[in-house]
Amino acid sequence: MSSRSPAAQYTIGMSVWMVLYMAAIIFNGIFFRRYTAEGPLLYALAVMPALPIGGTILTMLRYIEKSDEFIRAQITRRFILATGITLFICTAYGFLENYAGLQHFDLYYVYVLFWAAFGIISLILRGR
Repeated sequence: MSSRSPAAQYTIGMSVWMVLYMAAIIFNGIFFRRYTAEGPLLYALAVMPALPIGGTILTMLRYIEKSDEFIRAQITRRFILATGITLFICTAYGFLENYAGLQHFDLYYVYVLFWAAFGIISLILRGR
């Protein structure tokens, strides 16, 4: 059992996963400029940056579980609202791509969009 607060555990966990995320992106950028990959290696390297994203989700869930009821309710509400906003924006943009000819939106930006929505929602709901 850790003596650190849930917030400290969350901060450390998210920092570690974000460093791993950036390292995977940088590694892939360097690797694919110099080499080519095929078969299972290609798929493993392509998925590698997504794995730390799973770690950030688990870190967030652990933070929610270990927090008190008030914090748990606040974070859960923000998480649900950010998810809904992300789903709405991505769905609307998909229709705009299909019917209005907007430029394609790469799916790996959905993660960034979610956290941007979470941050904005957190600022809006901060006083509540």
